Amino acid sequence: MSSPASDGSYRPDPEEPEAGPSDVARWRPLPRATYRSIECPGPVSNPQAILKVIKQEDVDECFNAPIHQPQQLEMKYRPEERSSVPVRGTRVQSQKVLVKVTKRRRKGQDRGVFTSEIVGSVPQTVRFRSMADYQYTPPDSGHIQQLTQSLLDLDYDAILDYQFPDIDEEYFVPSEGGDVPFVSKTELQPTPVSSMRQLPHVFNYKMPTATVEEKVWDDDLGDYKVRFVNKTRASGFSVPVIGHAHPVPTEPEEAVKARHPHINQRILKKLQQLMDERPVWLRYALLAQFNDSDRYEIESNKAYIPSVAFTYGAGPFWKTMVRYGYDPCRERDAHQYQRVFVYLDVKRGKNSVLNDLDDDDDERRMNGQFWWEREAEKRVLQGLREPLDITKSYIFDGQILHQNKPDYLMCDIHDPFIKRFIYDPTSLADDCNPVTGWYRPISFEVIKALLRIRYQYLRDKHRKIDDRGLCAEIEEAYEKGMNGEEDEDAAMATIHKLAMKRKV
Repeated sequence: MSSPASDGSYRPDPEEPEAGPSDVARWRPLPRATYRSIECPGPVSNPQAILKVIKQEDVDECFNAPIHQPQQLEMKYRPEERSSVPVRGTRVQSQKVLVKVTKRRRKGQDRGVFTSEIVGSVPQTVRFRSMADYQYTPPDSGHIQQLTQSLLDLDYDAILDYQFPDIDEEYFVPSEGGDVPFVSKTELQPTPVSSMRQLPHVFNYKMPTATVEEKVWDDDLGDYKVRFVNKTRASGFSVPVIGHAHPVPTEPEEAVKARHPHINQRILKKLQQLMDERPVWLRYALLAQFNDSDRYEIESNKAYIPSVAFTYGAGPFWKTMVRYGYDPCRERDAHQYQRVFVYLDVKRGKNSVLNDLDDDDDERRMNGQFWWEREAEKRVLQGLREPLDITKSYIFDGQILHQNKPDYLMCDIHDPFIKRFIYDPTSLADDCNPVTGWYRPISFEVIKALLRIRYQYLRDKHRKIDDRGLCAEIEEAYEKGMNGEEDEDAAMATIHKLAMKRKV
């Protein structure tokens, strides 16, 4: 142990060994020079060889970027191949000192003597810590690879001429050479070059326990093929969808028919009766014919609607429920079942981003209800209108609204001012147009314009609009177009401007 001397300093005890010169490190000045380090994930014989896989411009861009911005450095071993995924390293801050070690190569007593010299600090380092991923190259003769190359070359003609080949379910073939005993034929494309995923994804896919093998006949192969089928999976049903003027289905699908014994026969029979009474419905209008419990059953069990109706994916009967075997595109009387809807400006009540909430509870009251429904409930409590009735939600009579959505079938518009245009024989055309259906373009335009004006006024003012004024101006423009006093296109433009409340 050390003991204090008379002058206040400490001196070693006689028993304690005196520290030699090798036990005390010398102070060495740290040079101001700074270096950047790249930890290459492999053996390095020549430091300049790194430039074969990394461009000098990429190195400069990586290390010259601000330190707060994350940077990556990519090592591209096969830059000529599009499918080759680069090995990515991440730039990190470091606190390292660069030391130069010199070994004496002269023989004699000084053999094996090393000297070291500090040449500077290393504040930034690029480290490659990600796992290596498998890489593969699709064959150039494959159709997917050819299509990909056409897209890269912007070969317009090749893209238009491309056709999907027949499905070949031979996914791999045996391989004689190489470490892998087979070669894949799926022609899967590599991951996008822009993808920054560094670790291989673990799919951990497992077959469901109820999956069994089934043999299915394939007409193309002329033989049975094996399919994996999950017996416990719940089968969903959807309403068949066809295009405008396409052949209509005459009966439900076999899978839907097989479900009939397991659904409520009373509800199914009522649906069939409703479709017999009227061949075309809107979905919400059809559901309005049932009570709450039956509506819940129909919406929960997806087999009810496909049992009685199909629908159109586009055209004048878009999203309508049509009875099997009925073709509204061939029946001229089906003009009354056309769908007409308009998009209105969204009205959001008194509270908005520019208006502070008057009350803390206002925000909670606004969630879950539209402003129109709140106003309607308020007017019901004040005795200014009758309660909302879901059974009348699909009807527009021009007097009172029961829904905040101007979406109706022509036959459900009972407003006398609009109704006379719907059933006017001069409004009808000879063929069913994909846009305007059985109506002449100018007739369909005036029906939509009047529905917009009269619905929006009733929604905002809570009272019927006067038949004079704007409605009379629209009717006058329509008559000029029908009588030939004005070109139909010009008359339609005037009607549209009036409906949008713009200056003519």
